[in-house]
Amino acid sequence: MKTKVLITVDVEPSIAGAFVDPARYKPLIHEPVWGEVAGRSEALGYLIETLARHRLPATFFVEAAHTCYFDEQIMGNYARRLADAGHDVALHLHPAWLTFKAGQRDSGRPISDQCSDLDDDRLVRLMDEGRACIESWTGIAPACFRSGNFSVSRAIYRAMHKAGLRASSNICVGVAPPADASLRFPGGVHSIEGITELPVTCFVDHGPVGRGRSRPMQITACRFEEQRAILTALHAAGGSVAVIVTHPFEFLKWSGCAFSGLRPNRLVQQRFERLCAHLADNADRFDVIPMRWIADHGTAPEPAIALDGKPFSSLFRAVENFVNDRIPM
Repeated sequence: MKTKVLITVDVEPSIAGAFVDPARYKPLIHEPVWGEVAGRSEALGYLIETLARHRLPATFFVEAAHTCYFDEQIMGNYARRLADAGHDVALHLHPAWLTFKAGQRDSGRPISDQCSDLDDDRLVRLMDEGRACIESWTGIAPACFRSGNFSVSRAIYRAMHKAGLRASSNICVGVAPPADASLRFPGGVHSIEGITELPVTCFVDHGPVGRGRSRPMQITACRFEEQRAILTALHAAGGSVAVIVTHPFEFLKWSGCAFSGLRPNRLVQQRFERLCAHLADNADRFDVIPMRWIADHGTAPEPAIALDGKPFSSLFRAVENFVNDRIPM
């Protein structure tokens, strides 16, 4: 049996310090999403090119609530690029954007970036609006959803069901362990309130940093060798699904809230390139699919498989990340 691998990418603008110092900073969209350096996109464009070169599909969770601030056609242009490239364009929501209206901040509205803080009716309306927005950009209504910051509650799944969404990846215990202990899944496939939930695949870290904690299968969080080892272990154990997460801005380096000195993050790009090559070269074991395929065709529920990292690999990763964070290129 092949292990289905879902490459998922959260595409979102940045508040960029506007809540902390609105007189000095404004939200940014092109820098964290497209990330153009010397005439070339080192973020979303890089991802599209790399996936195309290896003939791999991905699911891009595109944030839609930011249209309270930005003109909706800005993200619409990026969403159309993704759809034209054959990728699954799914819905992503960060409620912090609701503090803006027509580009202006409502200073009297409390800031919350947790979908779980919204009541059921507001969640359904926000999901309906987001689905309509993405459908207007791509011509296809999204079937899948991911909440911002992996904020999760059973109410979110009930709202998804009412809004016509069928599959999600709302859970990542390595980033935001759910307050509801019954939702703390480090992987697997789960049916929650009628929705198929595919948590980000996480493993137990045994390195010098974060020992004993869950670490997600995230491009910035793992060396390629760790990703390869976890995928191999999952497949050997009979795991049917692996979910990997990343963001366009992970493939960039910058300074400060204004994204100054923007430049490519070559280490992270190299990790992604090697991961894509590995998946393409091992099609006998791994089947890279968009999440919409699961929303349309379904897949059997499966408990999470316990996965462990290796101490030496974790040590090398800690050193590699430390050096990469402190060198200019």
